[in-house]
Amino acid sequence: MKNRCLFILLCILPMLCGCNESDDVVRIFTGKTWKLTDVLDGGTYPIIGNSYDASSNPGYWSSNEAKEASIKLLETENNFTITFTGVLTNKTISGGISGRAASTSFTGSWSADAESRLFKAKPSSTSDNDALGKAFLNGLNNATSYGGDENNLYIYFKEGDKKRCLSFHVQE
Repeated sequence: MKNRCLFILLCILPMLCGCNESDDVVRIFTGKTWKLTDVLDGGTYPIIGNSYDASSNPGYWSSNEAKEASIKLLETENNFTITFTGVLTNKTISGGISGRAASTSFTGSWSADAESRLFKAKPSSTSDNDALGKAFLNGLNNATSYGGDENNLYIYFKEGDKKRCLSFHVQE
């Protein structure tokens, strides 16, 4: 009986040791198109959301009309999207990105570390005609880390002394 319990324990041990805290970065990033849903100030407060008043807190926009114009562009199907391709080496994935802000298409490179969740992107363009488009490209250029899963992606970035987050959902 003792040998049987020891045998079972020894069989289970490799499964427990095989667990790790790293993300499946291939599943998270690749094989889909991500659509921007919001920019979060401090990682939680929505900048695009209805509670944001551009006239009292201008942020990216000079007026509520400019904000509404950005939201219309955001609602356009292929605007504010990004697609990742990449190859996993050890715990780091890197490759190419392609996407579109409001009026500018871009390509570039990116990398993400599955254990530390560090993220870097270098889109080929840093400018767009729309304020939200500029913020989108700025967020990618200044990205520091990521979070999320295969349905929701959060790319955190620094903007001056503020921490912000680009929030994405899989485009359907």
